[in-house]
Amino acid sequence: MSKFSYYVEMYRKTRILKNIPRIWNYVKYRTLPRKSKMLIDRYSPQIASIILTKRCNLTCSFCSVGNSLNQKNWRESEATLEKVKRIFRNPLFSKALGVDLLGGEPMLNKDIIPIIKWLSNRGHLINMNTNGLRLDKNINELKEAGISRISISLYEDNEKYLNENLEKINKIFPVHTSIVLAKKDLENNQEKILQKTTFLKKTGCRSLNVMIYRPQGLNPNPDEIVREDLPSYIQFKKLMEKNLPGFVNWPAAIQTKKIKKRCPQIWQRISVTMKGNMEICCGTEEILSGPNSNFFDCEDKPDVLFNHPTLVNLREQLLDENAEPPDMCKTCNLIGDPGW
Repeated sequence: MSKFSYYVEMYRKTRILKNIPRIWNYVKYRTLPRKSKMLIDRYSPQIASIILTKRCNLTCSFCSVGNSLNQKNWRESEATLEKVKRIFRNPLFSKALGVDLLGGEPMLNKDIIPIIKWLSNRGHLINMNTNGLRLDKNINELKEAGISRISISLYEDNEKYLNENLEKINKIFPVHTSIVLAKKDLENNQEKILQKTTFLKKTGCRSLNVMIYRPQGLNPNPDEIVREDLPSYIQFKKLMEKNLPGFVNWPAAIQTKKIKKRCPQIWQRISVTMKGNMEICCGTEEILSGPNSNFFDCEDKPDVLFNHPTLVNLREQLLDENAEPPDMCKTCNLIGDPGW
């Protein structure tokens, strides 16, 4: 799916009248320059990521939050409708056009349907990333609740389930899919991935989004990073485009020449756990720390939270053409992606 097709899909699902303030906020974001210090009256984040749970029914070594999953005190990290309402009363979140429902596995949260209904009634575009293992029993409810987009992450552990259930899921609500691509996959599994992707398209999936491996999670391995000039990566893209033209969404791989620092994550996205911990971006498991770092402790100071020293320092490095990228960005392919 091309970026243009993605925009068309989202436009069709946008309730224009309910979203006039959010669309205006997005226009300002696209037209006004980025600064290291931001006032939310200027524009606030476009995408709100809500961590619904820290539980998961799979254990993947490359999971970006693998080190914090399935803790004994998991109940403290569970979303409720009341917590979500409290978060979205805040101007840091209220003008976000898109909402990502994340985890852990978001389908394990018992309030997920009322949360989606409430967000949908407000007009937000709602995306959920899931391993899909509970979709066959819940896809009708998700559709009726107003979910905008579902993306299933593909793993060996859910392959059998998807082989058996994906076609009937897609007949009710066509899903998108994603896969984490590591160097070893390019060297050993190109034909297998092609066969799997061909199956996805035949069952009615909308697209496959390729996620470039990042060395994080339980067993980080920098040797598995995919760089843009890797011959097997170039070969793989040609193979996929030849057989499945337009079906695969290709992000930038790790840059090898002079790095173009275009990543908008710390301007565009805001992410919070149900403990009020603010996640820095999707490329790290680190959270904001120190004074004015917890959402629930400084709800009345959204500008202070949005201008936490960690975020300001990262923005300064990204905006300075002569500065090295922040350390956490050097192994992240999204540093060259201009975003949404």
